Amino acid sequence: VPELVARPRSADEVAGLLRACGEVGLPLTFRAAGTSLSGQAVTEHLLVDVRRHFSREVEVLDAGERVRVAPGVTVRMANARLAPYRRKLGPDPASENACTVGGVVANNSSGMHCGTELNTYATLDSLVVVLASGTVIDTGAADADERLRALEPGIHEGLLRLRDRVRGDAGSVATVERLFALKNTMGYGLNSFLDHDDPVKILEHLMVGSEGTLGFVASATFRTVPVRPQVA
Repeated sequence: VPELVARPRSADEVAGLLRACGEVGLPLTFRAAGTSLSGQAVTEHLLVDVRRHFSREVEVLDAGERVRVAPGVTVRMANARLAPYRRKLGPDPASENACTVGGVVANNSSGMHCGTELNTYATLDSLVVVLASGTVIDTGAADADERLRALEPGIHEGLLRLRDRVRGDAGSVATVERLFALKNTMGYGLNSFLDHDDPVKILEHLMVGSEGTLGFVASATFRTVPVRPQVA
């Protein structure tokens, strides 16, 4: 049973909550649909319900080739908006009628059909992220990496250091390549240290599977996949 429940209406309000909780040392847990059975959407401290006020924004881009979605939007709702374009999201969790995009990103939800090529990690185009300090980063902006370096120099430098540490160890590279060649939804997308060079893109893909521990996903933009007329 949470001690407090907050229902923020914007990324700025989430940023304020994160800053305030950091100042007083109050643990904070994000909850979208709460369909996961792993328990990561419950807390006895501050529960931040992002379903109520982040559940309407679905913006179809590039004639359906991409879509920008708020974290409280269900997968089915997003796919319904994409249906006229014969496109859909790549991740296809079985609970698509109830689960939301925030949880899909946070848990790297995938489902039975998307494999390793059409999952959340592979089809993610960009995120608007609220970090624990309250800093808001749009990873799709042209100056996103410069903004991250200016506002969060410790994170920027740390990501570079971790990237080089992973890449500089042949055993680490082999382990990451082996684990992420499989269908893998366990924890952080550590393959981002091999797949991306810029710290902001590494951070963007580390958010996939991070279960709310690195920041809040205020919106996610995906590259969509075609709906085939016949499947087997």
